[in-house]
Amino acid sequence: MARLRGESAAPTMFIPAGTEIQTDSHGLLSIRTPGNLVLENSGNFSTIESTAGSIRIEPQARVEAVNVRCAEACFVRGSLTAWRVTARSIHVEDGARAHIVLQETEHLQIGREARVVGNFSSEKELFLLFSRFSDQVRELPMALDRGNPVPSLASAPRPYGEGHAPPPAPEDEDEREPLAEGLGFALQMLERDVAQEGYTGAARRALVQIATLLRDGDLETLRATHRTLFARVPDPRDDARRARQLIAEHFENA
Repeated sequence: MARLRGESAAPTMFIPAGTEIQTDSHGLLSIRTPGNLVLENSGNFSTIESTAGSIRIEPQARVEAVNVRCAEACFVRGSLTAWRVTARSIHVEDGARAHIVLQETEHLQIGREARVVGNFSSEKELFLLFSRFSDQVRELPMALDRGNPVPSLASAPRPYGEGHAPPPAPEDEDEREPLAEGLGFALQMLERDVAQEGYTGAARRALVQIATLLRDGDLETLRATHRTLFARVPDPRDDARRARQLIAEHFENA
């Protein structure tokens, strides 16, 4: 009996039936539960999900998560930093802090002393905004926390990888009409994507060819060939998939 009384003084954790707790490749914890989820302690997570209930972050908790999903409401009483929050409603109470890049919700309620940063409705909206202010984004001190100077654009590695030089710019480049916003950002994503390793030679050549057509403003050829060229990339990464979507939407709406 003495042992039981001692145990009753310690906090008790209930894990409802159907709860899934996993770790991803980066060691981040993912919690998926059918009922309500209350977070009292700080932590970093990959995904926090309540499939049928709500999620509440208590005042003393500082939570970071890639994805937060719940069927009902997400109550932020402490601090939440997340890439995406999907919920029927988001409530940021007085004194709470929420840094949400992308939000999918029907209702957002913010307390008088609360603070919300971010809050874009889609990745496309975020990308198009950043493309408008691309010069300012490049100037952000990305390397200050590592004590290294920010490389200038002239000294930055080319987006074509080792041994791949960009095609020469035509003489009338300054007179060319600028690309539409969606196509301009698709070009940026393709240039960034082909700089990474992992693609086969055929897939890389297809992506470089699409980027070249965009850079040269040859939209008629791109209209006729973009589906065929993207089909040569069997396992596109996120940037290539988003670029494919933006290009397809441009020609569908033209």
